Amino acid sequence: MPRVAIETLGCKVNQYESDQILARFAAEGFEIVSADTPADVYVVNTCSVTQVAEAKSRKAVRRMARLNPRATVVVTGCDVEMARRVGRAFPSGTLLVPNARKLDLVREVLQFVPGLRERLKDDLAPAHTVYRSRVRTVIKVQDGCDMFCSYCSVPYTRGPVKSRPLAEITSEVAAAVASGHREIVLTGVLVGSYGTDLGDELDLADVMLAVAAVPGVESVLLSSIEPVHVSQRLLAVFARERKVCSHLHIPLQSGDDHVLRAMGRPYTSDDYVALCCSAQAQVPDMAITTDILVGFPGETEEAHRRTMAVAETVGFARMHVFRYSRRPGTPAADMPDQVDEKTKAARSQEMVALGRELRQRFAARHIGRVLEVMAEPGPDDQHLVGYTPNYIRVVFPTAGHEVGETVSVRLLRALGDWVEGEAVGVAYDVPLKA
Repeated sequence: MPRVAIETLGCKVNQYESDQILARFAAEGFEIVSADTPADVYVVNTCSVTQVAEAKSRKAVRRMARLNPRATVVVTGCDVEMARRVGRAFPSGTLLVPNARKLDLVREVLQFVPGLRERLKDDLAPAHTVYRSRVRTVIKVQDGCDMFCSYCSVPYTRGPVKSRPLAEITSEVAAAVASGHREIVLTGVLVGSYGTDLGDELDLADVMLAVAAVPGVESVLLSSIEPVHVSQRLLAVFARERKVCSHLHIPLQSGDDHVLRAMGRPYTSDDYVALCCSAQAQVPDMAITTDILVGFPGETEEAHRRTMAVAETVGFARMHVFRYSRRPGTPAADMPDQVDEKTKAARSQEMVALGRELRQRFAARHIGRVLEVMAEPGPDDQHLVGYTPNYIRVVFPTAGHEVGETVSVRLLRALGDWVEGEAVGVAYDVPLKA
C-alpha cells in the first residue's frame, strides 16, 4: 500500500482542503502517515500571504524531498499561484498542482506516477472526510475574494468568489456529526461574501442558521469576517441563536483613516468602532478579535498610535499582529514611503504587548464565572481543554470528565494565552445567551 503525507501552511481554508485531499487519497487506498515519516507521496499545501509564509512553504518542500529522495513531492496552494505569477520555481518539487485542481490532486498524482495504481487495493470503503478533532471540525462554505486590498495577493491566488450550495454544506455537516463532531467552524477565503454569486438571496446568516439546525450540532463558530459583511441580520443571528458562539473575528488592519484608504479598505476607523460597539451591545459578552497590519507604506508614528487607540477603545479579546510584507504584483508593493524593517519590528512588538494586555483584561472580566465548555484533549492525561461560549480557552483538571462531554467550568485565573479553570457540579452563572 503506498503511503502519503501532507503538510499544511496558512489558513483554516487550507486545513479544510488538506483534510479533503487526505480523504481522497484514503479512498484510493493510500495509507495516511505523518509528515515526518517516509512516504511515497508528500503533499505541501502552501501559503503565500507573507514572505515568511512563502519561506516556510519552500522549506517544507525541501524537507520532504530529503525524507525520501525517490518520493513524489507535490506542491499545491497559494504559493504555487504566486510562483507562477513571478516566475519562481520549486526545484525540490516533483509536481505542481494549482489551486483550481487542488481537490483532484490524487488523480493528478496517479496520472503522473502510473505505477502507484498497481499497488492500491480494490476493495475499498467509500471515502469519508478526514476530521482532525474529536469535537470540532472546519467546514468551508466559499472560496475566492473580490476585495483587492492593495497589500493582499489572495484575490490573485484564489480567484473570484465561489459559494458552495447550502444543501452540500449541511450534508457535510451532517456527516461530521455522524463522525462524532458537534462543534462546527464555518470558514472561507471571504466568508461574508457567501451567496453573492448564487443569485438566490441566500447569505451567511442563512448558512449559520441552517448549520445550527442540523441535528447533533451543539456549537457553531465563524472564522474571520470583513467589517463590511457584518450585517444587522447577521448580528441578530448571534444574538438569538443559542448555538452560535459569541465571537467575531473582524480584521481592523489599521486604525488610521489615511492608511485604510491606501490599503483599499472600504471603511473608516469610526465605522469600525461603531460596528464593534453595536455587536457588543446586541450580544452579551461578545468577544471581538482582530488582525492588525503594522508597517504599511506611509504609516507614520501617529498613524500607529491611532491604531493602538482604536484597539484600546474596542477592547479586543485577542489581536493577531502581522508586519507588512511586499507582495509582488500588488499596488502596495510599489507605493512610496515603505517602512523599514526595524520600525516594523518595534511597532509589532508594541502592538503584541498591547494585545496581550487586552486579552488579559477580557479574560479577567470572566474570572469567577461558571460557563459551559465542550471538553477536548488536554496537554496531558490529567487535564482537558475547552472553549467558553465566547471562545475563551480554558484548561481544567479532568475530574472524571471525558473528551466530548459538556462540562460546567469555573474560571479561576488568566495565565497567558489561556485561563485556568475547575469543573463544578452545577453552573450557577447566567448563560451568555438565553
